[in-house]
Amino acid sequence: MTLSGTEVRYGMLATADPAAVNVSGSQSIGTGLSTLAYTDAPTVAYSLAMIIQDGDTLTWNTSTGAITGTVAGTAQVETATIVAASGATTAGDLNVTVTSALVTGSPLLIPVALLLADNTASLVATKVRAALNATTAITDHYTVGGTGATYSLTTKAVNHAANDTTLNLAHANGTCAGITTAATSTNTTAGVGTTRAYKFNGTAWSATDNEGIALPSMTKVHSMLIRSSNTAGTVAIDDGTDMFNPACPFVSLTASPTGAHPFTAGTVTFTADAAPVTLTIDVHAG
Repeated sequence: MTLSGTEVRYGMLATADPAAVNVSGSQSIGTGLSTLAYTDAPTVAYSLAMIIQDGDTLTWNTSTGAITGTVAGTAQVETATIVAASGATTAGDLNVTVTSALVTGSPLLIPVALLLADNTASLVATKVRAALNATTAITDHYTVGGTGATYSLTTKAVNHAANDTTLNLAHANGTCAGITTAATSTNTTAGVGTTRAYKFNGTAWSATDNEGIALPSMTKVHSMLIRSSNTAGTVAIDDGTDMFNPACPFVSLTASPTGAHPFTAGTVTFTADAAPVTLTIDVHAG
């Protein structure tokens, strides 16, 4: 890619109204929208995103753009089993309750209509799976599964969340009868949160530009914009000399007209604390 028009814009303003008696008018304080003029123009521009789980670290080589420390993560699986010797002995609703940190409205009560024809545990479980699949708040985050008398939820995000200790599937007779109450389910597979760098389209970061061409060897970093919209957690950003430890959410812009950014030609680590952190990063280099 051939770059042109590389620039950094910045500004920070506040309007002050005087408090003195018989004084009117307002005053602007700060710097209006301005543009940094590069004296040594960048030849490389790229953007990426990171998701970093609590306690995990990604290491970024600013000379190559390569990032190490990826943790693929594991989908969490929660399983419940229907116990009913004769299935539903009275037609009516079986109350299924889903508790999850991901589900809107959790704990979510889902009534499952049963008929006397649902006379085995497997037939009841089939009805439960269908009801869960028909609930958008569930399928936004989970794949519904199970066979025979079981029903299960499996997280389906590309970036897996850390294990949700609150995740639970429970069921009890509502207006139906014949189903044994189960207040807890089994954490069949513990979830492991994903830590990785990726392009804005979601594909794994591979140190390539927007055309998919490998980034060249870089000896300078000119500017870097780092943003996080998380409402919790902090991230320690460390280049081996200085550490920046902002609390989320935050925006950080650092720029050098000559390519003398402190992250030039080195490695930078990003370590999340207290909560998973998602970052978006824009870079001008050369």
